Amino acid sequence: MVALSGFTQSAGTFPVLGVLLNPITDEFGWSHTVFTGATSIGTIIGGVVALVVGPMVDRVGARWILVVAFTALGASFVMMAGVTQLWQFYALQIVSRVSNMGMIALATQVIIPKWFVEKRGRAVALGSLGIMAGNAVTPLYVQYILGIWGWRWASASAGIVIWAMSLLPVAMFLRRTPEDMGLLPDGVTQEEMESRIAEGLNGGGAGNVGPEISLVLRQVVRLPSFYLLVAAFSLAFGVFPGLLLHLIPYLTEQGIDPSLGVWVVAVWSASGALGALVAGLLTERYGARLSLAASFVLMATGFWFLLAVDSIQLSLVWGAYMGVLGGGMMTFYQIIFADYYGRESLGAVRGVVWPVQMLTNAAGPLSAAVVHDLTGNYNLIFSIFGVLIMVASLCIFLARPPLKEAMASMEGTAVGGDGT
Repeated sequence: MVALSGFTQSAGTFPVLGVLLNPITDEFGWSHTVFTGATSIGTIIGGVVALVVGPMVDRVGARWILVVAFTALGASFVMMAGVTQLWQFYALQIVSRVSNMGMIALATQVIIPKWFVEKRGRAVALGSLGIMAGNAVTPLYVQYILGIWGWRWASASAGIVIWAMSLLPVAMFLRRTPEDMGLLPDGVTQEEMESRIAEGLNGGGAGNVGPEISLVLRQVVRLPSFYLLVAAFSLAFGVFPGLLLHLIPYLTEQGIDPSLGVWVVAVWSASGALGALVAGLLTERYGARLSLAASFVLMATGFWFLLAVDSIQLSLVWGAYMGVLGGGMMTFYQIIFADYYGRESLGAVRGVVWPVQMLTNAAGPLSAAVVHDLTGNYNLIFSIFGVLIMVASLCIFLARPPLKEAMASMEGTAVGGDGT
């Protein structure tokens, strides 16, 4: 269900919006800043909504949250086909981004870590294949329809696909946690779990020892690692949406036809599947922190590499390189909060983190648009993005996992609670 949700969610992500950016702004005479302003406002509001959605996922599960969100997301794309005024575009994009980033993205990234502990890495990696496949396929069919019938039919088609592929399966099959079905994480039996606890084994990966950590929100916010993780991912959530929304316009300015540039996005996403699988295995063996810090350093070089891209061949090589690293980053991201702080209040923890990340998610694309409109190109902002990812790498490196001694000293350490 998570993989399927990720596939359909991709219609509302920046790779697809990047396909629509130039045709819409050309028709109405809007600037890139005006277009991006709508997505930025919706993303910020989505971050506020996540403060409520996160604890709800912990308490009641994600099923009906996703049904409502996918209904609204599909409707926003279908209705966008009839847009004639700027306020209509803004209203629909705000609904789309709130549904996608404030509800779907948060909920789907919490589900799998709640179902797996020892095998969390590979499970998250497999679940991530859906969004990777969606980001590879959806821009291609949207660009294809756009080329034949225009952007309005392309937008409406994306909305219909969202409804057709997501609503019924999510409503029928999604459940909150394995315990709700009389199961335990990773499919282990009660006897196996008791034996592992008695032997001092931990399924959190990377050689941690002891029973699974389970902290409530008030404990998590006292830890330095929490703020370092928030800082790192907030930077990443600003930089990569900014790149993805403006990638096809950038390649177009480099002399690459949009019908070819969309294949760079497809290669990025397809190679991201490989990166996700590798990251899942690396996490189970070595932990997410050092692997992610190294990955960020390599990503920073990718931004500077992009400035030299001037042909479709070179851009495809760049897309494969960044795709592997990006797929790995998203896998590490979904794992590390659960590994550090446990499953029980994961939705509440992520719900608090989400508004900060959504603020930078809105700021990244908007800043890229503003700098482009002021300077006439993307060179300066992409160089800055590379520096910011280097800073994120340092934050991840410094964010050491909570020590067992610190956990033991905290009142109610082993209590899951509701995160309030």
